[in-house]
Amino acid sequence: MSLIFDRLSSTMQHAMNYRLQRHNMISANLANIDTPGYTPVEIKFDEQLRSFYENADPQTSISRGLTSTHASHFTMNDPIEQAEVEFDAYSLPDKKGNSVDMDHESSKLAQNQLMYRTLITAYNKRMSFLQYTISGGR
Repeated sequence: MSLIFDRLSSTMQHAMNYRLQRHNMISANLANIDTPGYTPVEIKFDEQLRSFYENADPQTSISRGLTSTHASHFTMNDPIEQAEVEFDAYSLPDKKGNSVDMDHESSKLAQNQLMYRTLITAYNKRMSFLQYTISGGR
């Protein structure tokens, strides 16, 4: 059972959730391109994901502070779902005070979509390998 619910699967799941949150944030930035005084925001999750991956022990501790009392218990080695949001001061504000740059946001969106598709492909390959293993190679 630990092969299915291991650290890699959990990390991939949270990376996909992060990519979805980032997509929504970039879309909100683009939707506010004409809003006076709007400053685009960016999700900073990479540091949190790296910290989780380096510090969490999937056998005994859970990143939320709980501990497993028996070796056969499932672990919930999930990082905190919400990422940190900060202002993205990439471009200078225009006359209305809006600093959303269409080209910059569009390139972030394209990069994010590529990373999400890559994660989906890797996750699907992993699941098809498990299905192949379970079916005995048939």
